[in-house]
Amino acid sequence: CDSGGLNGRPEKQADVCYSWWILSVMAMLGATHWIDRDKLADFILRCQDAEDGGISDRPGNRADVFHTFFGLGGLSLLGWFDARSEFTGRPRIDAVYALPDDVVRTLGLESQTVPPNSASLLDAWAAEGPPPPPPPPPPP
Repeated sequence: CDSGGLNGRPEKQADVCYSWWILSVMAMLGATHWIDRDKLADFILRCQDAEDGGISDRPGNRADVFHTFFGLGGLSLLGWFDARSEFTGRPRIDAVYALPDDVVRTLGLESQTVPPNSASLLDAWAAEGPPPPPPPPPPP
């Protein structure tokens, strides 16, 4: 999307919650470098309600707790808070459980994710190679 946000289907506007869902999957796949992280953070920040607080689905709309939660989670996954001293010591949000990392550890929750890698999307697909041939049909 030109706005910097992500959307859930073609012809839909970018939305903070879809941005979270797609970003969290990209984080699980170790592939957040495939998107423009700065543009996505800027999109989320433009969705803030400067007067009443909170984050809306898209710029100019009314903020709500749902989009505020996913907007803050998205900023966490993007490392936006890490770069600001006033947020030092705040836990990061876990991409799988959408909970603070320290809560995930305390609860003993486990998940499997792909380590970050520097391959492009095309490089990753090319490395997979062609699909295996189908098994032969059973004998008559």
